[in-house]
Amino acid sequence: MSVLKYRFTPSLTFICLTLLLLAPINSVAEESETSNQLKTEIGWVDLGGEENRLRENHFGDRWDKRLNIQNILSSRSTMNAHVSFLLEPVSTHSREEDDVIIRRGYVRIVDNNLVLKVGRESLWWGPGRHGALILSNNAFPFDLVQLGSDKPFHLPGPLSGLGPFEATFFLTELEANRNVSRPRLSGLRIDYHPFNWLSIGFSRITIFGGGGRPSFDLSDFFTIYFSDPNQGGKFEVNELAGIDFRITLPVGGGSPGNRLEIYGEYGGEDEAGFRPSKPAILTGLEWTVNGQSLLIEYADNNINSDGPVWYRHGTYTSGYTYRGEVIGHHMGPDADDFFARVTTPLSRQWKVGIDFDRERHGLSTPTPEEFGRFGGDLVYLHTAKLTYAFRYQYERIKNLDRSENPIQQTPSSQTGRNHYGIVSLVMAF
Repeated sequence: MSVLKYRFTPSLTFICLTLLLLAPINSVAEESETSNQLKTEIGWVDLGGEENRLRENHFGDRWDKRLNIQNILSSRSTMNAHVSFLLEPVSTHSREEDDVIIRRGYVRIVDNNLVLKVGRESLWWGPGRHGALILSNNAFPFDLVQLGSDKPFHLPGPLSGLGPFEATFFLTELEANRNVSRPRLSGLRIDYHPFNWLSIGFSRITIFGGGGRPSFDLSDFFTIYFSDPNQGGKFEVNELAGIDFRITLPVGGGSPGNRLEIYGEYGGEDEAGFRPSKPAILTGLEWTVNGQSLLIEYADNNINSDGPVWYRHGTYTSGYTYRGEVIGHHMGPDADDFFARVTTPLSRQWKVGIDFDRERHGLSTPTPEEFGRFGGDLVYLHTAKLTYAFRYQYERIKNLDRSENPIQQTPSSQTGRNHYGIVSLVMAF
């Protein structure tokens, strides 16, 4: 059993030292506030001929055959008006291993409208619910430094009339076990809110440097952002960029919580100056009225039949991955995904949900993998601080992909059938 795996990474060491230094401040500051949540999840999984399978959008977790148990403790604490932190240890038990890790943990420092976050955190950029083209929580959280605005702000002078903006920048280092070891990954996102019913986001990601690659300075970022992208040499980086929108409209008489959200994302893989090329799309809507909801979402990163371009690169051949999983949309390259879900309350304490997911992987191959999932869940709100959930899902996979590499496709003629039964308890205290 490995305990507190990855505990000696630089960012987590920084967290521990910072908390120790700031602890005396709490004795003279206003009373601190702490909230905790414990989630216990027990799953019984039948994977047929597979040993394990990715648990999409779940921090790089994988389902193992048969029994899977996970305990997640999330503790948030506000020390004063400027400093807060989160710590999230996770214990897992399965047929393969027992483990305890720090999945998320960071210090957050606010000064005026500037926020600095240092630690381990997962990022999700864009309006998608079931996936995101650029950044999602599909892979393990990053050890990062993040700097951005705490609240929306207005540009100075005559530009203030444009409306509020938000900005976020982060920098992290990917793992050593890659074709180019320990490359840097940086991201910049700007959110613009021209109207109270419309939000627009701009995202750009760059993988650069690493073992054997030239180093970068600040001026090099201006070169790759605004100059000829085909210079080669040190400027041979891996980039993804995109623009997204969200429109929120009142429905059902405008009662609180009743709304229709229409959203979309357009992204490009690599080099066409400031304009993305080799496009991908994600679009969807979510309708919510009186506790009932309908979600429909579709994503496609081979809309121009460019082949398996997304999440791949000629220099950084390990691709747009972290610790073996795609950082963006869980469907991977050369794929599309259709997802639909309906939820409705049965009473004040019971709610039921049903969903369907269809993915196709390796669209440019003669025999793409076709993945279909049907799932249903039942949630019981025992008290305001105690919730139980029960879920079953069935998967049928035609031309089962036997590759363990998420950016490669090796379809077979096999058919997989998987069953999942999951019981969870969430307690706040």
